Amino acid sequence: MFVPAVVLSLVTTFNRAAFAQNQTNTIAPSTNAQEIEKTNNVKKLLEITGAKNLSTQIITQLLNDFKSEYPQVPQKFWDTFAAELKIDDIVNEIIPIYNKYFTNEEIKQIIAFYQTPLGQKTITVIPQISQESTAIGIRYGKVAAQSALKKLEAEGYIRPNR
Repeated sequence: MFVPAVVLSLVTTFNRAAFAQNQTNTIAPSTNAQEIEKTNNVKKLLEITGAKNLSTQIITQLLNDFKSEYPQVPQKFWDTFAAELKIDDIVNEIIPIYNKYFTNEEIKQIIAFYQTPLGQKTITVIPQISQESTAIGIRYGKVAAQSALKKLEAEGYIRPNR
């Protein structure tokens, strides 16, 4: 379930930069109809960006991994367990996050962006950008950790690991 959050985080980060010039700080009085519209717009955004579909794919992969690791467990168990995992529950937990950081007008602008050719390209390439960026982060982290361990050894804070 972490990957959809990461993808959504990346989408949100990109949108902040893409729409920085269109920020509006006006706060309109909240009505139930406005909240319903905003909720529906967030759902539409998650649908357009593929976040909901990605969550489904991740759950399917998770179940397949569990099945491989526990082949003795009958399929009926996995079917029952899968039925308990509801994508709409994830979406309903993500909606307040979008509500916290975006106005309904901003969400509409983000949706409009993702319906453009550049927006569609962004949706397509974000997974690759995320994957390649993660690989760089992991590599950088390993090098930094090795360097820190060498310095800790050199200064006598830890014993050499042999």
